Amino acid sequence: MTLRLVLSMVVVAMLASPLALADSKFEPYSDERLQELNERGGPVLVEVWAEWCSTCARQSPILESLLGEDEFSDYTALKLDWDEDEARARELGAPRQSTLLVYAAGEKKRMSVAETNEDALRELLRQGL
Repeated sequence: MTLRLVLSMVVVAMLASPLALADSKFEPYSDERLQELNERGGPVLVEVWAEWCSTCARQSPILESLLGEDEFSDYTALKLDWDEDEARARELGAPRQSTLLVYAAGEKKRMSVAETNEDALRELLRQGL
């Protein structure tokens, strides 16, 4: 087994654990919460993910780290489970899991699909500031 595969498995296990979710920068997605946040006008990130998604397993820890930086402290992040609510994800414009939606001033500003490059994710988040 390669080191990369082992590390990916560890990350997936961590993301699935209740303790990791308790410490997460993400809140569970709901339409009501997104509407409330958009009415406030601040930056919002919606991560459409699936537990089995290897791209999501690479993407999520990077987002957690970035959201912990001062530059992105105004963000509220919501996590929408593709398997539990694919219809809702599609209504928001997500074509698949590992989709990121950035809202600012109450409007969807950017969308990214399957991006795992930290610099590109940082730039995506900057679009909401």
